[in-house]
Amino acid sequence: MIRPKPLRAWCGAIAAALLPLAALAATPQEINQAALNEDQAIQKLKEQSLQLIQEAQGVEQDFLYPGYNRLAVYVGVRITAMILRDISVSIDDGKPVTYEYPRSEAVELQLLGNSLHRLIVMNAPVGRHRIHAQFTAQYAEARPTDPPFTGSYDGYFDKTDHPADIELSLQRQGYLTRPELKFYQWSAAR
Repeated sequence: MIRPKPLRAWCGAIAAALLPLAALAATPQEINQAALNEDQAIQKLKEQSLQLIQEAQGVEQDFLYPGYNRLAVYVGVRITAMILRDISVSIDDGKPVTYEYPRSEAVELQLLGNSLHRLIVMNAPVGRHRIHAQFTAQYAEARPTDPPFTGSYDGYFDKTDHPADIELSLQRQGYLTRPELKFYQWSAAR
């Protein structure tokens, strides 16, 4: 009498038990057309809702910050491996706007080339304005005991009756120089 090997018996039993499941998986499921149409209608409503929200936010921004008054301040980093910890900006000696960058945002701002962070959107009348900014930054590979770089920028800019966009960019003049903020005022093509 030959005794079957126990492993073969188990494998055969498992295969026999799984055959009905394999047959179910092999047959394509019929698509319920009504459910598909409903799903497509819901997707279309979602897309229309997002578009409406974006348009409403644009109208709100135009109302809160009309073009003739709007001033936006952007911050950028143009030094490889420099991590901006925080920046504080004030216009016309007003209350400073301070932003402390989480490490992930600081790395993203530095890595994406010409990436900018919009720090301020405000109303500013036509005329000459003073800007003051302070920053703290450190190289990514710096040890915790290394002191950070700090610096400031003080300057003036003229606001016209068009929207004004200004940039404060953390840069170096040369390889051995300290990081400093450079000021750029963008002008829109008219």
